[in-house]
Amino acid sequence: MYKKTGQGRVDIDRKIIGVVSFGLICALLLILMVNISINTSSGVRAYVAGEGYWAKAQKEAGMHLSNYIITENPEEYEHFKSVLRVNEGDRTAREELQKENFDYDIAYEGFIKGKNHPEDIQNMVNLLRRFQNISHVEEAIEIWTAGDKKIEEFRAFAASIHTEIQSSDTISNAQKTRWMEELEVLDHELTDLEYNFSLAMGNMARLVNEIFRWTTITLGLILICIGIWITSRFYHATQTWTRALKESKEQLKNVLDNSKDVLYKLDLKTRKYVFMSPAIEQMIGYSRKHVVEGGVEFIISIMHPNDKERMNKVLENYDDLQEGDFLPATEFRLKDQSGNWKWVSNVRSLIRDEHGEPEAIVGAVRDISTQKEQGEKIRESLQEKELLLKEIHHRVKNNLAIISSLLELQKDGVSEDIQNMLSSSQARIKSIAKVHEKLYESTTLSDIPLDTYITEITEEIEKAYASNETKIDIIIDVVPVTVNINDAIPIGLILNELINNAFKHAYKGFKSGTLKINLQKGSEEEMRLFVESDGNKMDGNFDAAKSDSLGMTLIEVLVKRINGRLEIEQDDWTRFKIFFEITPVTVQKSDH
Repeated sequence: MYKKTGQGRVDIDRKIIGVVSFGLICALLLILMVNISINTSSGVRAYVAGEGYWAKAQKEAGMHLSNYIITENPEEYEHFKSVLRVNEGDRTAREELQKENFDYDIAYEGFIKGKNHPEDIQNMVNLLRRFQNISHVEEAIEIWTAGDKKIEEFRAFAASIHTEIQSSDTISNAQKTRWMEELEVLDHELTDLEYNFSLAMGNMARLVNEIFRWTTITLGLILICIGIWITSRFYHATQTWTRALKESKEQLKNVLDNSKDVLYKLDLKTRKYVFMSPAIEQMIGYSRKHVVEGGVEFIISIMHPNDKERMNKVLENYDDLQEGDFLPATEFRLKDQSGNWKWVSNVRSLIRDEHGEPEAIVGAVRDISTQKEQGEKIRESLQEKELLLKEIHHRVKNNLAIISSLLELQKDGVSEDIQNMLSSSQARIKSIAKVHEKLYESTTLSDIPLDTYITEITEEIEKAYASNETKIDIIIDVVPVTVNINDAIPIGLILNELINNAFKHAYKGFKSGTLKINLQKGSEEEMRLFVESDGNKMDGNFDAAKSDSLGMTLIEVLVKRINGRLEIEQDDWTRFKIFFEITPVTVQKSDH
């Protein structure tokens, strides 16, 4: 099987990007070189054409000067000077372009005066400025400069002839012959310069063509190689992707063919299944074709009557499906072809079109009949265990009540001190029994409502000490909270000791008083239990840790058991403050 790591894929992509980038650069260079080649060739052609105008003007000037020598007609001399303006314009352009900071407009006007075509002037300027240091161009410029000097000699020669003709009445034929011979020599010299200029420019043109030809061929070959490489890479990549796609399809088909879950896609407009995996046949016995053609109506037809109404409401929402109406998971029963009911779960997702409108539903349906059966067995087992636990807690409570009754019988015929000890033990037993009573009354059989537990313990102790001679008001302020049995028993015993001690000692000799019991949640997970009395005060040097009282010893031990701490304060009130943590602490909202 073909595999490619993520890093390998990135490296290949970088190589392709690098090669393509290089190819683009080569293509741009090729375009640039072609453009430069065309412009340079155009410049060379323009200079050759300009040389033709220059030579023609020189020849016409020679002809007019020759006529002037023969006829001595002043108009011929004026024509001579007029024709040489072409050569003067080219000279002006050359001298300007040879300056380091040249003025394009001056050079342009010079070339126009030399009868060069306006569209060729830019290429002529670029050729001379860019390639003036190349031997062939440098040679052409030197010849051009020599030609301009010869034109000056030509002009000076003509001016001397004009001066002599104007100053003499008659010019001898011999003199005219000498002038014609000198004119012929100048013409031959200028002709040679013109030929050499054209030759230098031709050499430049051939050099440029040669350079650009091989450059174009090289860049073209590079581009061809890059194209071949990219085509090869694309071909191999296409083959690889095709194999990978084929393997992926085969894997997907293998998964769909062997999966026990039914995968589907439902078109919301037609209510028909666009796709249904083969597992549907194994699940309900009907062929995939039968289910697909039947659509949603067929599924509803084999659905359990108790589930139809609920699922029909779900289907009604498809007509105007709003955000929040879509159920991502549903459970219902289907009757298979053999007539057996099967529980299935339908986990699905909503697909929207490009406008955000619901378009289709894709999902997976799983047979959960076995899980439902196991869940039912677990529920039945839990109910049996709950009944058993309730019975155990009930029996424990009854047994504790029997023990309390036995202690009550033991009070007969014993001293008052022993009776008080037995009463204290009975109170402790009752606080433990109250926990078991709350447990078998609860639904969870593990959590006890601590606020109710505290209230009921306090009321029972209050009844035990009820007297016409003494009236003690009890104020209970406890936050609703649930705890487990391991925390409830120590808290109940601590409260039992503190309340009993208050009735026995704090209000001894008092006809009235107030006892406050407060349970509140502190910071984070901390709980605070305060028991406050306004009766007799304890000894100022009282230390609970050093007390030999059984009750205080029990309180110390039980506070440590719930990982708490005990603080005692005295002013007008005596306060027992217990700080402890219950994990987890469940504080319920009060109805008040």
